[in-house]
Amino acid sequence: MSHRILVVDDNALNLDLVGKILGLEGYEVITAESGDEALQKVGAFQPDMAILDVMMPDMDGFELCRRLRRLPECAGIPVIMLTASSSESDKIEAQNAGANDLLGKPFSMDTLRAHIHAFLK
Repeated sequence: MSHRILVVDDNALNLDLVGKILGLEGYEVITAESGDEALQKVGAFQPDMAILDVMMPDMDGFELCRRLRRLPECAGIPVIMLTASSSESDKIEAQNAGANDLLGKPFSMDTLRAHIHAFLK
């Protein structure tokens, strides 16, 4: 059985690229362009991991991570956050929100794959 990964990013190009590459890697991927859309999809999808963009309108990735952590189906899954600003305060906020990892943008797909494999091995 393949691992299921939820990918959330308000940038459709990033979302499509990451989703397609992870799909080619054999993961079952579901995408969402907002935190609200992700929360609507997560119950039926029950992901094994979430990859969240930090900078999104309406609900940022930190808040989405906090909300996912309160859901029984997502309380223990690994969460990787992606950010264009990898400041010390972002690292602290990601950790406080319950994220397992924070990757700075731009990142290589090899780096993302390595982080995913480390959590889902």
